[in-house]
Amino acid sequence: MLFVYFLASSAGAHSTLVSSFPSANSTVVDFPMEVMLTFNEELLKVGQENPNKVEVFDESGALVSGGSVLSGASIAAPVGINGNGAYTVKYRVVSKDGHVIEDSYDFQVQSPIAISAPIKEEVVSIPSSSPIPITSALVLALVIGLITLIKSLWK
Repeated sequence: MLFVYFLASSAGAHSTLVSSFPSANSTVVDFPMEVMLTFNEELLKVGQENPNKVEVFDESGALVSGGSVLSGASIAAPVGINGNGAYTVKYRVVSKDGHVIEDSYDFQVQSPIAISAPIKEEVVSIPSSSPIPITSALVLALVIGLITLIKSLWK
């Protein structure tokens, strides 16, 4: 009787998230190359169609992850994270019984080697109002130097 109850209760169960990397509410110091979620049972795949997805968004709401890859009970997505801050993982998966599970969680990146915004270079400009452009002045100096050298060698 207990065996029949166990079979009936497990048949109606839906997929639940067992582990994730990065984990919910964690702070990581290395930039993750991918986000991976693992569930307690295989996720649904219909032929070549994958109704499951995981996406990662930065603080501004920009998508920083690529396409989702399903492998049994795990789903992963490559991420392009190169800065510190808060990130949100949103997922939508379908359990074997067809039940849709949607949820999200946050994690932080606090790396000592964070890539910051590009540093603006200061451009030094030379006024074009000079009587002789710089390249002409350099050519003239070179010619005068060569003439002086040739004269000193002929003596």
